[in-house]
Amino acid sequence: MIRVAVVDDHPHVAVALRALLGQTPDIRLVAEARRGGEVFALVQRERPHVLLLDLLIEPEFDALSAVRDLRAAYPHLRICLLSAHLEPACVRDLLEAGVCGYILKDDDYVSRIETIVRDLAAGRLYLSPQAYEALALATQQAGDRELLTDRERDILRLAVRGLPNPQIAQSLCLSPGTVRNHLSAIYRKLGVRSRYEALAIAQERNLL
Repeated sequence: MIRVAVVDDHPHVAVALRALLGQTPDIRLVAEARRGGEVFALVQRERPHVLLLDLLIEPEFDALSAVRDLRAAYPHLRICLLSAHLEPACVRDLLEAGVCGYILKDDDYVSRIETIVRDLAAGRLYLSPQAYEALALATQQAGDRELLTDRERDILRLAVRGLPNPQIAQSLCLSPGTVRNHLSAIYRKLGVRSRYEALAIAQERNLL
């Protein structure tokens, strides 16, 4: 028997899941709550195998911290986030914290909930298609940020304000020659030939 719990402030989510899972003899909705603050007591009391948790259930609820704490206390619990919003970095952070699924509420997940629950319980990851795209974007952005050193980003931040090399050097307590060397390294890494191109690419790829 796969035990499922839902923590979501919209009652129709639990109603729909109860109706669908009620027709499945080996999956049971064992608990539901409408406040994030109830999630730990619910998990401790009901010991579900799969937890469907609303990401933004209430303003004071920190889903990322809750996921980390739940995973530490109940390492076998499979947590799947439900959300109406999509932030690439948030998807990445939640997966790193131990989330096993991320479902957008406008995705037609309810009609596939039986398959999703079985996949989660079996140890597989489930992401809505848009969440896969967000994860790919977040991974790319993280790689881009690691492309440049902290000093190179400092130089770009001053360059984007229009400061010439001597003023950048003075602001960072560097020699003008060192600034030129850093800029040359930045151009090489970004595949550009000018400051204008470097700043355009840096802003486009959120490197500053």
